[in-house]
Amino acid sequence: MRVVRMGQLSVEVELGDLTVIALSDGETGMPVTHLRGPDGAPLADLSGADVVAGKLRLPVWAFLVRGPEGSLLIDSGAADAWHPVLGRLGEAMREAGVAAAEVTAVALTHTHIDHLSGLVARDGGLAFAHADRVFVATEELGDFRAEPRMAPVLARLMPLEQGDAPMRGVVAINAPGHSPGHMAFLVDGRMLIWGDIVHHAAVQFAAPEVTWVYDSDQALARASRLALMQRAVEEGFIVAGAHLPHPAIGRIERAGEGYAFKQVQGGA
Repeated sequence: MRVVRMGQLSVEVELGDLTVIALSDGETGMPVTHLRGPDGAPLADLSGADVVAGKLRLPVWAFLVRGPEGSLLIDSGAADAWHPVLGRLGEAMREAGVAAAEVTAVALTHTHIDHLSGLVARDGGLAFAHADRVFVATEELGDFRAEPRMAPVLARLMPLEQGDAPMRGVVAINAPGHSPGHMAFLVDGRMLIWGDIVHHAAVQFAAPEVTWVYDSDQALARASRLALMQRAVEEGFIVAGAHLPHPAIGRIERAGEGYAFKQVQGGA
């Protein structure tokens, strides 16, 4: 992996024939009670947490994979549907030199508001008009179709299953628990774009048993996190996540009973 460029809202890395660009949708804050202990109660010990003005720091990222056959956008940010400080995906794309017309397909890690909302522009039209396929896990197709905002996208909807390749060199991996059909994507066999496996890096790498209030099945979310972290270490994967701190890309290693996240550095 080679870091090509690192900006305020975007980070570009090369992986052989593929390029991955992390695109920031902005950063917001969430209540400290959103972190949950193994008993499901709000986490009592917040030592080490990244807290700003009494709230947990929550970055939001999407990722563009460029290849010889087109460009796949993984997740699309919150647009104007959630916190007003978010919705900066377009600004990040401009910083990275990415035009909306370049996106030829979209794949969602899951169908929560901060991952699907950017598919639709402020005027109600398609944000990525040249993306003729939008891949969503089979388990979450119903949720996607039930979201009124997504009406313009329905004709482009494609079911996504474990092992499917929404683009050559990108393979879907089941990682359920945060949502029923939550997916990760393995790029070029070496970068794992894992969606919401981690919400608060300052706590959940060192203590991966800690869950998030919006995990639909907290035990399953915990199991998926532990399995993917172990696999990332054993197979030497680079990891990238929707809620990791800038630059949202790095490697993990064992550290005591948990893990440590080592962010990529510019020019590395």
